[in-house]
Amino acid sequence: MRLNKVLSFVWGWMLIIVCVVGSVRTMALNPDFYIQRYEKMEMASSLEVSDQDLSKSITRLLDYIKGEADDLSVTITVQGQKKEAFNEKEKRHMVDVRNLYQNAFRTGCISFAGLLLILFFLLVTQRKKTAAYLSQGLLRAGLCLGILLAVFGFWILTDFNSFWNWFHTLFFSNDLWLLDPATDFMINMLPETIFYQLVLSCVFMLGILLVPCFIGALYYTKKKVPIGYNYENDIS
Repeated sequence: MRLNKVLSFVWGWMLIIVCVVGSVRTMALNPDFYIQRYEKMEMASSLEVSDQDLSKSITRLLDYIKGEADDLSVTITVQGQKKEAFNEKEKRHMVDVRNLYQNAFRTGCISFAGLLLILFFLLVTQRKKTAAYLSQGLLRAGLCLGILLAVFGFWILTDFNSFWNWFHTLFFSNDLWLLDPATDFMINMLPETIFYQLVLSCVFMLGILLVPCFIGALYYTKKKVPIGYNYENDIS
């Protein structure tokens, strides 16, 4: 039935969305990811702050994005003088970032609930054919994802700065994200190099989560599809 094919395709995309949100939360919101790179790049020394202050700043920033901190008030010592790590412009920008992440997280939760609902519906209506439908839906969604990753992957590898600017203009309605290295500590503690590594790490984590699912779906489709499934023209 066409409805089942549509639902299975939606199920595939919902699984992808859950994995994308999970990858971002695992990598982008993990303080250790940044701290390890700070140590290798000797970032604290170049910014003339202590390792503890730098670690404290990124941890507070990520806690704020996740909703585990109410504000971005962090005091650090720069060249022997105590000051707020983040100025008002940076704090206003992080309000937008926090809202973006919270909306993405909610989308992930809704997608997870949708996964369960579609699974339940197919189990009730299709029984033994459920796995076949879901496998086909995931493979179709995966093909679409593969095309998107190929396009954006080529863009990221050849001109990351252009991609990063496009991303910000797409998701932010103001220019608060245009920070100045001369006045804004945040852009100095999060240079393009780290963001580049972050994007690649998120894609790598996404692959770890999804590739086994795609392999399993392909194997099931080729080897385990129920007898009679093909003859009903449900895979066409």
